Amino acid sequence: MKINCVVDNRAGLKSGLYAEHGFSLLVEGNDKKLLVDTGQTPTVLKHNLDLLGINTVDGVLLSHGHSDHTGGIPAIVDSINIQGNETKFYMHPETLGLKYAVLDGKERYIGFPKSVDVETLNLDWVTENTRISGDMWIFNQVEDHSGFEPIPEYLKVKENGKCLPDKFKDELNLVVKTDNGLILISGCAHRGIVNILYSVSEYFQDDIYGVVGGSHLMDAPQQRIQKTVESFKKLNPEIIALGHCTGFDALCLFKREFGEKFIPLESGAEILI
Repeated sequence: MKINCVVDNRAGLKSGLYAEHGFSLLVEGNDKKLLVDTGQTPTVLKHNLDLLGINTVDGVLLSHGHSDHTGGIPAIVDSINIQGNETKFYMHPETLGLKYAVLDGKERYIGFPKSVDVETLNLDWVTENTRISGDMWIFNQVEDHSGFEPIPEYLKVKENGKCLPDKFKDELNLVVKTDNGLILISGCAHRGIVNILYSVSEYFQDDIYGVVGGSHLMDAPQQRIQKTVESFKKLNPEIIALGHCTGFDALCLFKREFGEKFIPLESGAEILI
């Protein structure tokens, strides 16, 4: 199994790859190529796909409806589907909800790109834990195990003209079962990376071997970051590769505490499992 980071907030200075506040991974395993999220802009995604030599994928998993994960969809349609590949898009119906960031009374739309004609996509709606290929599963049944991972209050969804707290019912994660344990791939983990990990381990009755993706610790207080690290120590994964919304403080603490087990994600990073 191989995981390539296609888009992240950082990129190696000599890689030639672009970086942006966005997230996209290519997961290859079980004779399947699955793109998890599409970054924020078609320009960055297309450039990085071309430079990495990626011109076909079997499917695209959209972890949730925020634009930094869905904004690159037009690049998939133009660069991959146009070659005759019927790329399937896995998403929750509420991914299309009207999502906003509301700060100091000001609303900013951060949802699914309005320019994308959803009717043209080969959609597969996912509303429950679903096996998509061999040992690959889409997972969304997350319970509150930690007690310290609230969803940020500024993240809203608009319904009937009113901005309400976003509960992220649309948030989907990828789980891959391996001989060594479970690999969790998370887009942003708005519902809490620890909550997700314990829910996954409980559901599949197996240990966590690897954690890859975003953990949404960028605005978290130090106490929450420390509790997250302590929870990871109890779970004891062998691979921890975090980036995007994880935040600099959390990245530094994870590196200090986990050493070589920890891989900071950047555009072009490759993880072999």
